Amino acid sequence: MEMMSKKSILGIVVGVIAVVLFGASFYIFEDADKSKNYVCQMPITGNYKVWTDGGLQMQMFGSVQSYSKTSQVEFSGVEKNQTGYVGVGRTPAAATTFNDKGRGMIVGSFRVVLPTDEQNMSKIQRDFGSEDALIDNLVRPTLYKVVTACGPLMSSLESVSDTRTDLIAYITDQLNNGVYKTKAVKTEVLNDLTGEMETRSQSIILEDPNAPGGYARQEISPFSQYGITCGLVSILDIKYDAATQDQIDAQKQANLAVITSKTKSIEAMQRTLQITEEGKAAAEKAKWEQEREKAVAVTKAEQEREVARLAAEKAKFEKEKVIAEGQAQAEANRLKVAAGLTPQERAEWDYKTAVGIAQALADTKVSWVPEIMINGKDGASNTAMDAVGLNMLMDVVKKQTK
Repeated sequence: MEMMSKKSILGIVVGVIAVVLFGASFYIFEDADKSKNYVCQMPITGNYKVWTDGGLQMQMFGSVQSYSKTSQVEFSGVEKNQTGYVGVGRTPAAATTFNDKGRGMIVGSFRVVLPTDEQNMSKIQRDFGSEDALIDNLVRPTLYKVVTACGPLMSSLESVSDTRTDLIAYITDQLNNGVYKTKAVKTEVLNDLTGEMETRSQSIILEDPNAPGGYARQEISPFSQYGITCGLVSILDIKYDAATQDQIDAQKQANLAVITSKTKSIEAMQRTLQITEEGKAAAEKAKWEQEREKAVAVTKAEQEREVARLAAEKAKFEKEKVIAEGQAQAEANRLKVAAGLTPQERAEWDYKTAVGIAQALADTKVSWVPEIMINGKDGASNTAMDAVGLNMLMDVVKKQTK
C-alpha cells in the first residue's frame, strides 16, 4: 500500500512537471514565420536578439515582438464635403496644394521594406515597440510630409496629365532620401483658359552633386535612419476640391476643342492631298490613254502599210507569173515550130499567129493598111482582121490543093 502510494505521488509529480514544461515551452521556444522579423528582449539582461529566419527559435522567457518584412501601406481614406474632399479613417489620403493653388487628396499605396540586421531592428523595437506604432508614428507622417512637399513642384493640371509619373518619382525619391531643398521662383505663365498671363510661385529643386540623386535635401530621410526602404509608390486617384476640378474640366474641354480643331485641320489637309493625288492620277491616266491610242494608231498604220506592201508584192508576183507563163508558152510554141508541123498544123499556127497580130494591131487603133470596105449582104463592113483572116484561109486552101 505504501509502495503504491509512492508510485502515485511520483506519477503525479512527473505529470505536473510535464504540464509545466509544456506550458513553459511557449515561453522557451518561438516558432518563427520566415515572412517576419522577430525581436526578442531577454528577461535578465534586457538585450535584444533578432531572428530573421523561420523555424524554432530559443526564447527563454523573453518578450517577443514580430514585424512584417514587407508591408503595403495604404493612404486611401477620403470623404467628400461641400468644398472638396478630406482624408478620413485609419488610412487617410494624403493632402497637397499645387503651385496653381489647386488642392487635392492623393489616394494610393506604397511598399515598406524593413531591415534584417540586428542593429536597425533593435532600434526600431526600442523606439516604437510594435509594427503598428512604427507605421502610425514614422511611416505615415513621413509620407504625408513628402506629399505636401511635392505639391509646389507642379500644377494641378500637370498632375492630371502624363507628368503624374513625375509626381510618383518625386514621392518615392523623397521617402527614401529626404525632402528636397527648393527655391520659390515667381514665373509668368499663360493661363490656357483665360488666355492671359498670370504670376505663379513655383518651387525649383536645388541641385547638389554630393547629395543622393544629385538633389539637395532639407534633411535625411527618417526611413534611412532605421534602414527602411520604400518601394515604388502607386497613385490610384487624386480627388481635387470643387474649384480645382472645375478648372481641370474646363481645361480638358479647351484641350479637346484644340485637339478637335487640329484633327479637322489634319483631315482637311489629308483630303486636299488626296484630291491633289487623285488629280495627278487622273492626269496620268489621261496621258496614258493618249499614249495608248497613239500606239494603237501607229500599230494600225504599220499593219495597213504591211498589208499594202504584201498586196504590191502579190501583184508583182502575179505579173511576173503571167509574164513567165507567156514566155513559157511562147517558148513551147517556138519549139513546136522548130520540131516541124504538118501542113495543116502549120496553117493553123500561122492563122492563130496572124489573128493574134491582127488583134494586137487592132487594139493599137493605128491604121497600118488602108481599110477595104466590103459590104456584105447585111451591110456590115470588114476590117484588116477580116482581110488577114481571108488571106490566111486562102493560103491554107492553096496548100491543101497542091
